[in-house]
Amino acid sequence: MLRGKRVLVTREKSQAKALSQALEQHGAIPIELPLIRIERAKQVGQDLLHKWHTFDWIVFTSQNGVKYFFELISEMKPPTWPKVAAVGEKTAKALQKRNVVVDLIPNEFVAESLVEALKPLLSTHARVLLVKGNLARDTLREQLSSIADVTDWIVYETTYNEDAKPKIIELLQQRMIDAITFTSSSTVHSFVEAIAGENVDLSFVTIACIGPITKQTALHLGIPVHVCPHTYTIDAMIEELNQYFIRFYKE
Repeated sequence: MLRGKRVLVTREKSQAKALSQALEQHGAIPIELPLIRIERAKQVGQDLLHKWHTFDWIVFTSQNGVKYFFELISEMKPPTWPKVAAVGEKTAKALQKRNVVVDLIPNEFVAESLVEALKPLLSTHARVLLVKGNLARDTLREQLSSIADVTDWIVYETTYNEDAKPKIIELLQQRMIDAITFTSSSTVHSFVEAIAGENVDLSFVTIACIGPITKQTALHLGIPVHVCPHTYTIDAMIEELNQYFIRFYKE
């Protein structure tokens, strides 16, 4: 059970609240310490500002992509929208809130699943615009390029929050954390960078990752993973974390 457990929330500041509130509903004590910063890209392809609506498909891989895409296009309303694909439910909902029709959401909220769902819908030499961040994986581009003309549009940048390092070291060394949540590979990378070369022990900490890509990144970097839900959402991750602690106390 999560009641009374101190859970580190590592996601970007503006997105941490939803996770913290969900943890509080389970009686946990969220500790917000953003390990990454997200902001609009400093250099944006200006030509795409006027051409984005001419593509056959636009693919959004995150809620951040939706947010900064609409900041860039501002009040522009093209005569018609291209077909729209979203990698997950949260991304799709962010689009629907802006009255955008989402034509495709894959069954699993990862790039590989989106590729498999999108491929049959693409005509030969279809033009696909990938709206993404600077640290996004190249999976979509690599796997779609064989059948489509793929263009990346980097609309936001993720950077590591180096200011968080002293606090993370303090919390770990004083054993003031029961669990850590990772909601993206970039939060894992930032965490690993923060503890590199420091005398910290993770044996007492439960690690939760939102999905298989984040888990894979953690394991690759030597971080053990105890919780990873089958549905790649915050709610599912917290419920799985809650069940983990219930099982732990029964043993």
